[in-house]
Amino acid sequence: MEAKDVLTVSISIASLLWSAYTFFVVRFDRGRLKMTQPTLVSLTRDLPKGWAKIFLRTCLFTTGSKGRVVENMFLRVCCNNTTPRTFDFWGHTESGKLTLGSGLFVGPTGIGSDHHFNPPEGSADFLFASGAYVIDVYATVAGRRKSDKLMRLTFTVDEDQAAELTQLPTTELRLYWNAVATAITATSSRTGPRCFRKGKF
Repeated sequence: MEAKDVLTVSISIASLLWSAYTFFVVRFDRGRLKMTQPTLVSLTRDLPKGWAKIFLRTCLFTTGSKGRVVENMFLRVCCNNTTPRTFDFWGHTESGKLTLGSGLFVGPTGIGSDHHFNPPEGSADFLFASGAYVIDVYATVAGRRKSDKLMRLTFTVDEDQAAELTQLPTTELRLYWNAVATAITATSSRTGPRCFRKGKF
């Protein structure tokens, strides 16, 4: 077989393999669920009950073209190396409306939403203490038993900020992602957090 024939056959095989790979990716590969660095993380309380709430703004996306369906999301929150607390009462914005989270389809182009998390109803109250925080964000994808950790967030709450969060129910501590410093910085403000438990969306 001449060299040009070998080259022709090689190109044909490579094209066939590439076509098969493309077909697999388009038709079958759902990819992995991922999230962008949240631009905003908020520590606050839902009024009038005073439930602790952590709110974050992020974009979920998949690396595959078929997309994924998110059944549930939750946070594991640790302050000063204490035992992590789970915030698994999850809600998100849908068409500008806050709704109870479940069955959220996420495709390769991504979906930007506000995500709200509370501890389970009936659990011990969570106080926002001062110190170093570590928050792990998890998601459960339909068809999979194991939850995936999407990202770890770290930041610090000082004593004055913690005192405001504890003593003033309408205080909201807003933590913004600083892309230049690659760190989360905090500012506090008094607002009126809304409650989305028990149908109050």
